[in-house]
Amino acid sequence: MDGNGVRILVLGGREIRWVLTRKKVKNVNLRVKPDGIVYISANTRVPVKFIEDFILKNAAFIFSALDSFAVRMAAPVLPKASGEFQNGGTVCYLGKNYTLRIEADNRISYAEQESVNISGNEITVTVRYGNRVGKVLEKFYADETRKLFETLNRRTRLMFLAKGYSVDEAELQIREMKSRWGSCHIADKKIVMNSRLMLYPEVCAAYVFVHEYAHFIVPDHSADFYAVVGDIMPDYRVCVDILKK
Repeated sequence: MDGNGVRILVLGGREIRWVLTRKKVKNVNLRVKPDGIVYISANTRVPVKFIEDFILKNAAFIFSALDSFAVRMAAPVLPKASGEFQNGGTVCYLGKNYTLRIEADNRISYAEQESVNISGNEITVTVRYGNRVGKVLEKFYADETRKLFETLNRRTRLMFLAKGYSVDEAELQIREMKSRWGSCHIADKKIVMNSRLMLYPEVCAAYVFVHEYAHFIVPDHSADFYAVVGDIMPDYRVCVDILKK
């Protein structure tokens, strides 16, 4: 522990810096903030060893959140057909920065063979001509966004049903938005999702679906609303921290 009360755990050669606050709470609560520190609140009866084990158990999620904060500092944007891309550049996808590899071959048929492949820390774009990288990437993101969001839409409804909430599957619309991660049109049973969520860990998109579906139960942002959100996704506040602007 350093002089500021920050404790350190090491897993796989990577540090987890965390601060413990004792409160009258039933559960151990975890929040990851942009300063790179994990904030834990727990009852005085909870041993530090139990808390450390809890942190390590959630290490994958913590590292994902920390990586997402680092990505946000680089101001990631969705690829556009008109964008300029260089071999060895950086592309963000689901909360992680990848090195871009461009393979251009004018012998291929772009209708059948142009592709985007993710392997390790690299995204490889195979195109007929180099100036088509933006167009191919834009289509890849649009296709992957549609597939992921349709899956999350169905999954979220099932999560609510499993908890005893009666909800219909929402009509899904996707578009890029500047000021909202999602919106809910209760009367039309429709949810609009921000395509920029593909720049953040998948769990953040899952949280936004939970948030919007909860509005079918409680239309406002009262304590009752957040009780529903917490019932479906107990650690939703971690996603809130990641998505804060």
